[in-house]
Amino acid sequence: MLFDFLWFGSQTAMGGSAPDDDDDEIPEPAAVADARSRGKIYIADLPADIEPARRLLQRYSGIPARDVDKHIQDISQREKLWAIHPSVSVGHYRFLSMQFTSDPRYKDALNRLLVADSDVAFLDVGCCVGQVLRQLAFDGVDSSRLYGMDSESRFLRVGYELFRDRDTLKATLVAGDVLASGEKDEGEDASRLLNGKMTIIHVMSFFHLFSWQAQVRAAMRMINFLKPDDADVMIFGRHVGTTDPPDVEGRQGRQRYLHNAETWQDLWDHVGELTGTRWRTEVEFIDKAGIEMGGADGTVRRMRFGVYKA
Repeated sequence: MLFDFLWFGSQTAMGGSAPDDDDDEIPEPAAVADARSRGKIYIADLPADIEPARRLLQRYSGIPARDVDKHIQDISQREKLWAIHPSVSVGHYRFLSMQFTSDPRYKDALNRLLVADSDVAFLDVGCCVGQVLRQLAFDGVDSSRLYGMDSESRFLRVGYELFRDRDTLKATLVAGDVLASGEKDEGEDASRLLNGKMTIIHVMSFFHLFSWQAQVRAAMRMINFLKPDDADVMIFGRHVGTTDPPDVEGRQGRQRYLHNAETWQDLWDHVGELTGTRWRTEVEFIDKAGIEMGGADGTVRRMRFGVYKA
C-alpha cells in the first residue's frame, strides 16, 4: 500500500558528474541536456551489470525474457523517472542495481526476515522504485514485513509499474523525508507509521549527500524508527566514504561530509549522546572505481557499513 499524504519534495538533490549511483546530484537545468547528449549522466543502452535485474523482473514480475529489456527501457519507466529526477542514478539505470545482495548484512537481514512467526520488520530509506524490497519478497520474505520510504512519491508509483505488483505487494510505502522532524506537518504521518516498529533499516547512497549536521538529524530520525527495546536492531547500507574526511562543497551550495571508519563511529557516538543510546559501527571500503565527488577525488571509496546497539 502507498501512503501518499506526505509531500516534502526531494531534499536529496543529487548531482552527478560520474556514472555511478553514489554521486548523484542533479546538475543545473542548463547542463542536463548537454550532459545527456554526451552520455555523461544518461546512456541509451542497458549497462553491463543489468542481468540480476533482468532475472528479478522475469522471476518476480513474470515478464517474459524476450520482453524484459523493452520493459526496462519503456518510456513509462525510465523516462518517467528522468522527468522527475534527471540524475546519474536514473540515466545509468542505477535504480536497478542489485549490488546490495553481495553485502553480508543483506544476507543476515534476509535470514532474520525468513524466520517464521518473528516480528522482524525491514525499512528501506530512500527506496526509490523499491528494488530492494522486491528482491527480499522474491527471496521469500513476507512482504507485509517490508517498508519503504522515499521523499519522492512518484518513484514509489513507478515502482509498482516497473515490477507489476500493485495488487500483490503487501509492503507499506511511505512518501516522506527522513530529514524532517517528524512533528506536525514535517513527517508526522511517517512517524506514526514507522516509529518504534523497525528491526532493520537499509539506507544506500544517502549519507554522503549531506552535511554532518544533516546526517545527525537523519540518524536520529532512523533511531526513532527502530524498536527501542530490541538489542538486535541494525542499520546497514553503503555510501561514499574517504580516506581523508573533509567537508566537500556540493555543487548546489551544500556541504557534504564524507567519512572514514573513525569519523563514522564519531557520528554515531554523537547521535548516541543526543538520544541517550550507544552504537558501534563496522565499515569496509569496497573500491574506488568511477567515483567523483568534487574536491575529494583520489581519496573517495565506496564504503559498506553496519550500525548496531553497543
